[in-house]
Amino acid sequence: MKKILKFKHWQLFILIVLTGAWTSPSPLKEIINSIALITFLIWIYAIGIYGQKKLESLKLPTLKTKLFEINIILFPFLLIVSFLLSPEQTAENTQAEFNTLTILLIPIALYMFFAFFQTIVFACKTISMLELKREVKFSDYLVNLILILFLFIGIWILQPKITKLIAETENN
Repeated sequence: MKKILKFKHWQLFILIVLTGAWTSPSPLKEIINSIALITFLIWIYAIGIYGQKKLESLKLPTLKTKLFEINIILFPFLLIVSFLLSPEQTAENTQAEFNTLTILLIPIALYMFFAFFQTIVFACKTISMLELKREVKFSDYLVNLILILFLFIGIWILQPKITKLIAETENN
């Protein structure tokens, strides 16, 4: 997984952004879009875990990774569950069904939002802590957060920065 941090920005752009924006008939689209999601989650996981290891080797304060690891694993599982529970809409019936299974989607969707946001914030904090070599506050990692949320632009800025931080580790 550490190798994904050494990818060039254009390689990650193709794997995450272009495959995520892929449109085609139904079964192929879901397969190609899942490549984007899996690559993105592996990238975020690698930033969080290997970044924390580097912080530890630099004798800097680290963040607790337990919730990060749980959320990064739970997110794709909950995404699959939400797809299975969501009501099917057809051309004849555009009105969504509302039943007890649909009620389960509300807490699942809320936790998915929390898990996704928490993992991204964790990765942003880790990048900023590696750059600034100290504990960070929200204003320190806000730029990284915006770059990850607007990934189609942010990947061109973040990935070279991440690669440089990882390369520094191997050279020292």
